[in-house]
Amino acid sequence: MRGRRAGGSKVDQAYVALKRAIVSGKLAPETPIDKNEWCAIFEVSRLSITTAINRLAFEGLVVVEPQRGSYVARIHLEDVRQWMLMRRALEVEVVGVCAGDMSDKAIAALGQNLAYQKAAIASGDLEGFHELDTRFHRQLTENLNLARVGEVLDPIRTHLERVRRTLLPEPGRPEATFREHEAIYGAIAAHQPDEARREMSNHLDRVSRELQAFVAKHPGFFEE
Repeated sequence: MRGRRAGGSKVDQAYVALKRAIVSGKLAPETPIDKNEWCAIFEVSRLSITTAINRLAFEGLVVVEPQRGSYVARIHLEDVRQWMLMRRALEVEVVGVCAGDMSDKAIAALGQNLAYQKAAIASGDLEGFHELDTRFHRQLTENLNLARVGEVLDPIRTHLERVRRTLLPEPGRPEATFREHEAIYGAIAAHQPDEARREMSNHLDRVSRELQAFVAKHPGFFEE
């Protein structure tokens, strides 16, 4: 969409579009960012694109070097391990709170999300499933008004999404994720905090194991 027709400032639009391209994998690690190309897409000045790129550099998604220009940052394996550790610590506690305090209306919304996930898998819509997966986890904090926790988790999830997008096409991965979400939902609906924490731990630990297996098969994908 051209910048002048979309919502928000043109800098914001360029920032969001670049971020989505990086997180989705459309712009692979070490891909140069052509400022002239993005200026033409959004009909903005180089200064606007530079501002958007600098925001992404602050978030660790882009590297800016004087002699080389701007390019997509590689994924550092140690960073991924630490992001996973932080996400696990927070989401395991959050889901326990959900099991104790989540309203019937919020639980029903989670159940609806699961129904959509199942439909996305049946239709082969991996992109739709990915978005519903992300939304499922975000609902856990939003439905309890845990805004500050969400502010901490969102940037962590952004970085991990680059990895998750890589793992998602693996055979059986969406189906396994759906089953794990069902187990988490079941524990929340039954108001069993300990079981909810256990199921969330199993879910996130599986992601970590699959990441380790992926690294073993593709040693050049990450940077140590």
